[in-house]
Amino acid sequence: MIRLAEEVDAKTIINIRKEIILSEKTTKFFVSSANEIPKNINKEKEKIRKSAEEGNLYIVYEIESIVVGFLVFNRYQHQRLNHTGSIGMGITDEYTNQGIGTKLIEFFLNWAKKQGELEKICLGVTSVNERAIKVYRRMGFVEEGRQRNQIKYEDGSYADDILMAYYLN
Repeated sequence: MIRLAEEVDAKTIINIRKEIILSEKTTKFFVSSANEIPKNINKEKEKIRKSAEEGNLYIVYEIESIVVGFLVFNRYQHQRLNHTGSIGMGITDEYTNQGIGTKLIEFFLNWAKKQGELEKICLGVTSVNERAIKVYRRMGFVEEGRQRNQIKYEDGSYADDILMAYYLN
């Protein structure tokens, strides 16, 4: 089930981010490092609370009343960029490869198409996150650019930041 995020979800969302960043399997999927894991639950609650009033969307995916994934959309605030915004998402490892990411994106894109003035959705994805790249491409996102060696990991290896976009018109 997909629903709007509520303040009570803040801790779970932070824990999902923490799980992804600390997992050896997925740590390189986020730009944040282990010492940059968000910890401020009140700050996350504030993001959730302000989401709708700022023209954004914050949704969660629940299975048996347990939040296992999230997607957040933030519209750019500058007037000249307000027709665009960016998304980010995360899913607990236990529930990956089950179509949850696709369902979250479908829900989001249906919402976005109803917003009228929204024309373009942007995202950045690390080049090592091949699974996510495949999902985004399948959903209609196109690569618009690549920042080579933009991300440097603690082990000295690098990843590109792939810039992708989905055009609503």
